[in-house]
Amino acid sequence: MRMGFLRHGAAGKRALCLTAALLTALLLCAPALADDSQPAPPSYRHVCMPSKSAGGATVYAQPGTSSAVITKISAAGELVVVGETSNYYRVLVGDQLGYVQKEMVRLTARADSEALPEAILGTAALEDPIPKLFSNYLVLTGSIVSDVPVDTLFAYLWDERHFTVEKAYMRTLERPAASISASTLKSFLPIGNVDGGRKTLVIQGAANGELRVLFRSPVYIRGKQEDPSSVTGMCAGLNDALLDTKVSTAWMPTKRQPALTVTIPEAADATLMTIEWKVIPDSFTVELYGDGNRLISSDIRETGRYVDWVALTREVRTVTVAPVGEEAGISTLRVYGQTYSRHAVQQWEDIPEKIDILAVSTHQDDEFLFLGGTIPYYSWRDDVTLAVMYMTDGGRMRMREALEGLWTAGLRYYPITLGMEDKYSLNRDQAGGRWKKYDPAALVVRALRRYKPEVIVCQDFNGEYGHGQHQYTVQLLSECLALANDPTFDPASAAQYGVWQVKKMYSHLYPENQIRMKWDQPLDSTGVITPMFLAKEAYDKHRTQQASFSMEYHGELYDNTMFGLYYSAVGPDVEKNDFMENVR
Repeated sequence: MRMGFLRHGAAGKRALCLTAALLTALLLCAPALADDSQPAPPSYRHVCMPSKSAGGATVYAQPGTSSAVITKISAAGELVVVGETSNYYRVLVGDQLGYVQKEMVRLTARADSEALPEAILGTAALEDPIPKLFSNYLVLTGSIVSDVPVDTLFAYLWDERHFTVEKAYMRTLERPAASISASTLKSFLPIGNVDGGRKTLVIQGAANGELRVLFRSPVYIRGKQEDPSSVTGMCAGLNDALLDTKVSTAWMPTKRQPALTVTIPEAADATLMTIEWKVIPDSFTVELYGDGNRLISSDIRETGRYVDWVALTREVRTVTVAPVGEEAGISTLRVYGQTYSRHAVQQWEDIPEKIDILAVSTHQDDEFLFLGGTIPYYSWRDDVTLAVMYMTDGGRMRMREALEGLWTAGLRYYPITLGMEDKYSLNRDQAGGRWKKYDPAALVVRALRRYKPEVIVCQDFNGEYGHGQHQYTVQLLSECLALANDPTFDPASAAQYGVWQVKKMYSHLYPENQIRMKWDQPLDSTGVITPMFLAKEAYDKHRTQQASFSMEYHGELYDNTMFGLYYSAVGPDVEKNDFMENVR
């Protein structure tokens, strides 16, 4: 380990301001700000309603169409389901039990109470809360326990992006039981046609028609994810290029139409507009108008981000957006109402003037593949500020995936991108030759001086699997530790930001002074949400890389929990469980 001296000075710490909830009321991550809380899944009752093809359904006193008819329900009717036989659902009609043919109705769920009760019994757990791609079922282990015997199990997947029950399940037990072994529930929870995204699995038991929550757990389903619910479709002035999800299509300003005008009806009750740029503009003007074309505000914004956002109030009826810059068109625009999935809708903040940790990633995907749970863990902590810096520009789609991943992991500060060429290099020298034209040392030193990180966390000196750009990134960072504190190097940035002495630098897989980070330690009371859970969920956003790399293989082959302390100005680690050790 390279040892330095403790540099005294204004290395003040700044607490991380967690915006956009990673935790819902189900504790799906860390504590969030009060005004950023999300709706929790309520307790649900299963109900059935006539299928669209049936148009209505008959309720019989006993299973079988020869039994007495209790009532008939129309296409708009629904009944509470309390059990089943092979061909019939057992339903409540007032205080009376009845039976309706399964083929005539469809099963869904309706809220029974505003929030789930807290008490959960038993030892049941999900075998894998992030099932492998193309998995057919969620698999439980352990036992589900009830305080009284239950005769029917009801389950549902609550979709956090849309705040709805996506799929309902039901199983009648052979006999009432207060303890149900998970091994008897095989094929109970199929997910073959479930949309991708973050869910909550809830299992309830019915005893004499009364429901009690027996199990709940966060779960992440891999696959295509629909946009979070928005009110965009209610707005006027948007063309197909803005409504699709492609970064290649865009609304472009012209001399005749230099600004995009979006009209928001009062019924939309809009609170937020997000703008994704095809090319980052030099700046853009946002004007908000109320009824009667009354100007509410006019704002010129300097950007630097691919995704920007505009807060709206209920009085806003029209928004105009006018970008400045070559090809600075809008690729996607969304308008959200009072309720939307805050963990899925990006609202980036600027990096603070002073940060604690700078996580440096050569490419867009290395930050999770090789740095493991670094970003989610330190973004979750409210006493640390972490920023991410990418060395290369992997293209527009890679950057979109990176932003989705970072936001999912809990980062709220827009990442730094140095923008150097992304091209596979056989060795360190080849990578350095390709990057020479960018003056990479000056780029890195300016970032270190501007954001003043106490700690750098970066990749492997050997480039993990031998990638020359990975190797050169780490070598460059090691050299810039001294250059950032040298006023004669790049005097322009020294004059603008001052010089800076980084206190520690950790390198992935560095063989000396090793520290193993426990990315599998729960971040909340569910026992499921861990830094690695969030890192895997975030890496899943890197869809263009899935064919070549995976967290399950490459993240374990190049152990992304293992780091070595390459440099320290504050002495060696003793506890060896925190990149911030000895810095505070």
